[in-house]
Amino acid sequence: MVLRRLIYVVVLLLQVLIANAQQNPNEMVVKSGAPVTLRVNNPDGNFTYQWYRAGRAMPGETRPVLIVTVTGEYQVLAINQGNCASDLSDVFSVRFINSDLQVVKKSEAKHVGPNETFEYYITARNNGNSDNRDIVVTDRLPTTLRFMGVDRSAAVYEEGVITWNIPSLAVGQEEMLTVKVQGKVEGYVVNTASIQSNGDLPDLVPENNTSTDTKRIIGNIKVPNVITPNGDGKNDVLKVDGIELYKENTIAIFNRWGNEVFRSQGGYQNNWDGNGLSEGTYFYVLKLVSRDGVSSSKTGYITLLRDK
Repeated sequence: MVLRRLIYVVVLLLQVLIANAQQNPNEMVVKSGAPVTLRVNNPDGNFTYQWYRAGRAMPGETRPVLIVTVTGEYQVLAINQGNCASDLSDVFSVRFINSDLQVVKKSEAKHVGPNETFEYYITARNNGNSDNRDIVVTDRLPTTLRFMGVDRSAAVYEEGVITWNIPSLAVGQEEMLTVKVQGKVEGYVVNTASIQSNGDLPDLVPENNTSTDTKRIIGNIKVPNVITPNGDGKNDVLKVDGIELYKENTIAIFNRWGNEVFRSQGGYQNNWDGNGLSEGTYFYVLKLVSRDGVSSSKTGYITLLRDK
């Protein structure tokens, strides 16, 4: 019993060689990537040792020193030459903390044309295992966008760049910023938001520190004059660019004798491929009603070719 008590006293006093002191002497919180060394106080060469994590023996860890790289609760016991084991030591908790900041940028789903306002939604999230402070989200708007405003006073716009300062994000917490913009010209707008912290915690997933969105600014109505439904994925259907901006639309297609061969049911879905019709030239009438209720129409000819 004396031997068991002596060993128990010895192994109870674990020393941390690489870590910062905490208020709880049996708990250590360190940055990921910096191993922690646990050591039996005054180890005796006549004894062997067995380390435990979460109450389970760690295979092969029988020295008086343990290099810890995984968060967990650790204990150790000593075994004398007579194979008599001490009690397990008190639990020593090691927790590795890291940063995993994520930003996601998405544009509003609605269809827009030049000079129509739409919104971007920028979400900042803390996926790490520790609270994070002094976070900065930046978004450099391309010159084809016109800045209209943001919904948070902590976000400012200056010289084409939105800077959003977030004092802190708890574990699992997320915040969202709404940005209002207008596209100046038709085409695709591509821009990227990024996130970073001024803290010194390592970020384990740098890939999610940026997020890129592509938004189409739809231009005027454009109807092609040729379709080639041969299955090659190019010009296989009559696709009317810009039709998404109209709340109502119909299209009717006629052969050379004036017979109607196709009429859309409701809004045209960009799906006419001339199925069952011969090659040749066809006439179309496209009727449109804008979001403001203004009616208009467009007419023209389409050539159907199958062998191109």
